[in-house]
Amino acid sequence: MPDADLRLRNGTLLTPAGPVAADLLIRGERISAIVEPADPAPAASTLDVTGMHVFPGLVDLHAHARTPGYEYKEDFLTCSQAAAVGGITTIVDMPNVEPPTDDVATFEAKRAIAADQCIVDWGHQVGGTKTDQIPLLAAAGATGFKIFQVSGGYPHDPRLALGEPEKMFAALDAIAQTGLHCSVHPFNQQIMDLLTDRALAAGQPRDMRTFAEVYTADIVWRSGVVVLLELQRETNARLHLLHTHAAGSLRAIRRAKQAGQAVTCAIDPKYYHLTDRDLDEQGARAIPGGSVTRDEDRMAEIWGSLADGNIDMIDSDHAPHTIEDLNQFEEDPWTGPFGSPQYEYILSLVLTDVAAGRFPLEHAVRLLSENPARLIGRFPQKGALQVGSDADLVVVDLAREVVPSDEETFTKVGWTPYRGRRMTGAPVLTIRRGEIIARDRKVLASPGSGRYLEGVPQEVRPAVSPGASPGLGLEARP
Repeated sequence: MPDADLRLRNGTLLTPAGPVAADLLIRGERISAIVEPADPAPAASTLDVTGMHVFPGLVDLHAHARTPGYEYKEDFLTCSQAAAVGGITTIVDMPNVEPPTDDVATFEAKRAIAADQCIVDWGHQVGGTKTDQIPLLAAAGATGFKIFQVSGGYPHDPRLALGEPEKMFAALDAIAQTGLHCSVHPFNQQIMDLLTDRALAAGQPRDMRTFAEVYTADIVWRSGVVVLLELQRETNARLHLLHTHAAGSLRAIRRAKQAGQAVTCAIDPKYYHLTDRDLDEQGARAIPGGSVTRDEDRMAEIWGSLADGNIDMIDSDHAPHTIEDLNQFEEDPWTGPFGSPQYEYILSLVLTDVAAGRFPLEHAVRLLSENPARLIGRFPQKGALQVGSDADLVVVDLAREVVPSDEETFTKVGWTPYRGRRMTGAPVLTIRRGEIIARDRKVLASPGSGRYLEGVPQEVRPAVSPGASPGLGLEARP
């Protein structure tokens, strides 16, 4: 009888202990063994991955599947198909849909939709603005909570926003009792509004470039982060900060970690890869490109924080909008929706950074797989290549050249902000719990084959060392 259902031969495995030249065996849904290539252990089928690297499947905690309410932009099937071809085996969806996911009834309705469609494993971050619903949502199986400080029109739904510190304090205090994490889109809406008024009064045009400059101003993000860090210190909530691109935000987060606070943070690639040139060539597809990348101090802090672990993870903010939606944004950036699909090419984008020497391959695994799995309490079930872990993995060709195109996307909106860009490195095979779900940019899985992941409550403990996030196991490793 074979020892395994599938054997991957002659690859380089990116394990928690580092790269290993070995064979990986899968039985059922789990990794059953890691053996020397000469080991005779039989398997029902074999894949030769000579010259390839094998990553744990990517875990992305920032998906916008747009369902229910905005299915014309995306749904769980198209979102998860895009994820699968990009090497992502676990996604966690956001609550800013219609109706917003902020009580048990809307949560259960959304979960039922995804159960019929999703081909990767998935979770859901529910809204955290209704304090009476927080314990009920946790008991119902929410993966975590999400709150916005930014408010206004869609996608920044005011029903999911808490701009007032006292309301955010109450929400974080309630979430802390659940042991689940809370992701926050940090922002100071009042300062953003003030800077907008000043810019327009000074004669700046009401256009995308002015919007990008005001929206990404360091003070808008830094002041939001500083308030959140103080509220975390008081409530001991597990705070996860999104879109941490401002230099001032990153420095404040570093100090908080050194003081032992339970804080983690993520950045999404559009903030450090989309430039003025992209904005000129692509318009709203590239928002908020340009204003961030022109700031040398900010870019130095981003790259330094990615390399030394101050930024715990790279997430996607996979946020599809149709071209018609983006036309609305170009007409008036203060009222139109903005955001971009990311899943098909995020791994190639990060591998290109690795090839450029920004950080080593092993660190890319921590940023994309291990640390996000730890945040939701699923490591080493997810985010690791080791015996007993779910057989979630992606086979990567580090030498393959990739040139993204709109025509090769799987997202329902059918475009990518990275079209025409040359990248180095690509996923060629994605396996979720032992099943091949994508191969050579072809989707092979059936709708509804993904599985829901409930959040795992975690105790917040004192930090064990500077740079470590207490209770989360995320360390700033070289």
